[in-house]
Amino acid sequence: MAIAIVFTVPSVAFAAEEFEQTTAVIEENNPTQEEAFFDETETQEAVNDETVATLSICSAIYVWPISGHTWIYVHNYSDEPIQVGHYEVPVGEGVSVGVFSFSVNDGWGIYYNIEAYKENTKNRMDKVWSKSTELDADELDTLHNRLLSYPNYWGFGGNCATFAFSMWNSVTHEGYFSLLIPAITQFMLMVSGAEKGTLEMFCPPREHVYRLKGSGDSAHLELASDYSVG
Repeated sequence: MAIAIVFTVPSVAFAAEEFEQTTAVIEENNPTQEEAFFDETETQEAVNDETVATLSICSAIYVWPISGHTWIYVHNYSDEPIQVGHYEVPVGEGVSVGVFSFSVNDGWGIYYNIEAYKENTKNRMDKVWSKSTELDADELDTLHNRLLSYPNYWGFGGNCATFAFSMWNSVTHEGYFSLLIPAITQFMLMVSGAEKGTLEMFCPPREHVYRLKGSGDSAHLELASDYSVG
């Protein structure tokens, strides 16, 4: 269940000030891109035998504090394709999944691979905050079924953060809840261990960026338009 929180002006101002101060401290201690690369390599080598994939929850702000996006990314570390919702992820690749509204032209709802494509092609991965967890086969199946059952829509009571937190909570059992302000959503991730610029998302080809059409048994993927992807 999504929980909507309405902030008063003073509370938002206080949160924004605290957010800026925390960002400065975290960025000061954030590893360089070279260090982040080796950290990511070591993480991949440390994935245990039971792990079939990793799930990451991601956040980026484009115009602080009101324009931003939160989504999930799943990377396939198994030796065979895996099913993530309506998308089959090849070996060694990944898929991002998020809910969109005004920034797309193919209808409000769930999209696959827009974030993985755009953040890579626009060279914005160093701006992405993320935290990750390993998934075994059962956890991946839980996430897969949660994606299949999630309503294909965007709304103020079910925005991009609501979606991403719902997916993350389904396998981690953590208590993230939806917030209406992107900067506050990102602040929640920052104080709970998210890092900036350390995630590497596989960049899919343009023809693998999809809009989910329909719902239930009729749900299917259709190629997203250039406007939505641009």
